Amino acid sequence: MSSFIGHSFAGLTVYLTTTELDVNRQERLSIRSNLPWLIWLLTIASIPDIDYLIPALILQPDRHRIRTTHSLIGVLIFPLITILILWLSGQRGKTFKLRSLQAILAGLSHLILDLSTGVFPLPLLYPNLEVFRLPFGILPSAGKIQLTNYLFYRNLSIELGVLIPLSISLLLAIRDMTLFGKHKFFIAAGLLVSACFMIWASTLSR
Repeated sequence: MSSFIGHSFAGLTVYLTTTELDVNRQERLSIRSNLPWLIWLLTIASIPDIDYLIPALILQPDRHRIRTTHSLIGVLIFPLITILILWLSGQRGKTFKLRSLQAILAGLSHLILDLSTGVFPLPLLYPNLEVFRLPFGILPSAGKIQLTNYLFYRNLSIELGVLIPLSISLLLAIRDMTLFGKHKFFIAAGLLVSACFMIWASTLSR
């Protein structure tokens, strides 16, 4: 599984890229100052791992552990509740559409990152108990969180080595839609760095 830091960073990336893409500069500055909303998106992106704290959410009908929170239903529960609350609170128009999209993408980002590790099979279609796992991994799994655990620091470094350059390249690519392609070199460099870390992650034992 991907780390809490990785999931939070994915939520941040969803927030920044969708904000950059969907609103004008004045609205962008207003939304970026809304720290509680950003924190909630980071929570949505990470909350499926709550099953570590509530083991009852993990089923064990056979040799596979069925992590019910790591399904399409599991990762979309909080985004859908969020959208309902936004609607009932009177939000409409551009802001409502943007925040709804951000909530859904933040939830889905959890599945994308965990699938990308290629480690644990996930019940994507729960309550159907069939599990899915990629035959390869481009992200490392999260190491056990211990100050003396070398693997934790190594895997976290690789994960951030994949995600940070990739996110920066994505942001720059979106900005280049209006800046006439001024960041092409930096976009390519970020993608190359990210790809190198993906290759490193793919060589790790699983």
